[in-house]
Amino acid sequence: MTQISSHTGFQPLKEVWLGDCYPVEYYEHFESHERDLFQQITEVTQSDLGKIQLKLEQLGVVVRRPEFKSIDLFLDDEDNLIKPPITPRDWAMTLADTLYIVPQCPNMHHGFESTVKEYLQQNQKVQVLDRSKHDDMCYLSFPSTVRVGRDLFVDCAYNNPGASHLFHKAASRFVNDYRVHVTYTGDHNDGIFCPIKAGHIFTTHYRELYDDTFPGWEVFFLPNTTLGRNWQPGNWWLPGKQYSLYSDTITKKAQSWVGDSRETVFEVNMLVVDEKNILCIAEDDAACRRLAELGISAHVVEFSTRGFWDGGLHCLTVDISREGAKEDYWPGRGDNGAYYE
Repeated sequence: MTQISSHTGFQPLKEVWLGDCYPVEYYEHFESHERDLFQQITEVTQSDLGKIQLKLEQLGVVVRRPEFKSIDLFLDDEDNLIKPPITPRDWAMTLADTLYIVPQCPNMHHGFESTVKEYLQQNQKVQVLDRSKHDDMCYLSFPSTVRVGRDLFVDCAYNNPGASHLFHKAASRFVNDYRVHVTYTGDHNDGIFCPIKAGHIFTTHYRELYDDTFPGWEVFFLPNTTLGRNWQPGNWWLPGKQYSLYSDTITKKAQSWVGDSRETVFEVNMLVVDEKNILCIAEDDAACRRLAELGISAHVVEFSTRGFWDGGLHCLTVDISREGAKEDYWPGRGDNGAYYE
């Protein structure tokens, strides 16, 4: 039986959600040149996701995928396709024994309904949140929330006083169970750093912050090594594609899907399987050497459409179940209940 439980991003992974894109037939109503582009993106994406799933299963991880029962479930109020559930880390998070979900569809659909139903039948804890009711938990950015045992690190990117208030209200919910640390970098934390095991971080940014937030941990800095970016104007890119030829198509059909991949260093957007295995997108010589020194095997997998979906391996997944208890990695910090800014 699945036990929803995750206290870090690096304890042994037992079950994970892996996102997906729409079936090719969901684009049949597009004009021919638009249909061809999106179907090509779909075919490449699905091929790579299948290889990622296979690697995870080879490492003993149970993999859950979204279901696409009807295109109508993924349409907005104007009958446009919303972004598919390709990066569930953007809207789902496991914290301790509870799975939180912020559906992206107006009808509250998220693609994992059958899986969630199974969890509920097993008396697991799942909270499906509702943006329309201004639930304050919807303002806690899940990719910007890092769980490290009794310490919870959350980043606030809101300039609007109302949104900022709801963010702090959500973060303060957890002070009885965690030491909550608030930062204000405005970034998705999983796009800039990855705690790979207790005592060790891989990162690309904010050298000065880790002395305060992760005292005593080794910080290994990666350069911005992501290859193949298209630096022409625009916030998305595809391998082998000229941005200018597809700008109008993407702007018309999927502008809200693509994010800004220039903000993410995909090499640090890794998925830790256990203390000896980690999945990464690109092979960086210095990083692989350091991982090997730590006894960790780097399994390099391809996700060639990452610049379109703006998603690395961490974004593509949500860890549902990891072995291990809620450890205290900094016992000198004192009891739970602290709230740091």
